[in-house]
Amino acid sequence: MSMESNYYVIAGYDLTGYETDKFDKWRWTEEGENYINNQCKGEIQFFDDPMSGSYLYFGYVLADGDEYGFDTEMFDVSDIEQCSGKVKSELVKLQEMGIITKDPHFNPVFKIIVFEECR
Repeated sequence: MSMESNYYVIAGYDLTGYETDKFDKWRWTEEGENYINNQCKGEIQFFDDPMSGSYLYFGYVLADGDEYGFDTEMFDVSDIEQCSGKVKSELVKLQEMGIITKDPHFNPVFKIIVFEECR
């Protein structure tokens, strides 16, 4: 069995441990799949560790590639600031739906997250 490596740069949140019990069922709905199956530049997506489930990231995909190609990407800090509002509004929507924890003490930090995903 061979593994494929994918690389992502996202502007978003580490939501590891903040998914609710509804998340697992919701992810297989049409709406959930739209947040999980379009992991390419320009989309707001969830990323969960397919091998061990050790993370749950949510954010705007700034760059993506794989072991065969990863194009150089450049973006201005203002681009990142702009997408922060979009991602935050999507997160609020998911909280209202009960997919992500809606707790007054939950205050995730917006970050640039760079990671490899192996499948």
